[in-house]
Amino acid sequence: MTAVALAAGSALLFGVVYQCPWRAVLLAGLMAAVGWGVYAALAKVAHLMILPDFAGALAVGALAEVAAVWRRQPVSLFVVPAIIPFVPGYTAYQSMLTLIQGHLVSGLGLGLSAIVIAGSLAVGLALATAVVRPLVHRRRLPGPVGGR
Repeated sequence: MTAVALAAGSALLFGVVYQCPWRAVLLAGLMAAVGWGVYAALAKVAHLMILPDFAGALAVGALAEVAAVWRRQPVSLFVVPAIIPFVPGYTAYQSMLTLIQGHLVSGLGLGLSAIVIAGSLAVGLALATAVVRPLVHRRRLPGPVGGR
């Protein structure tokens, strides 16, 4: 539960630092919390490295598509702050540090792990866009001529 609150807080602060509209920041924080909850639930069950990250990004992307239509604002306004808790920055840092210390195999393993996690986030967001966007952006068919 603490990790969910921290994910929401980091999304909120990131949105504030980059001067996003306040309502968008609040929604992005909520999306980050839901996405991290999905991540945490799957991380306990699935011991695969990429499945929890992929599912969390998919949840964030789907919620952002819905929020963008609801609030009539760009999707990136919600996705960018909400996906920040998932970014494997610490893993990339550890990879560079390990490589600098001369541990080539460990450093390359951590670097590959960071790349795979970042790729799973990208695929999750792209899949959410490809599946959810057509559902929420349906065009209205024209009504009968002269009628309602």
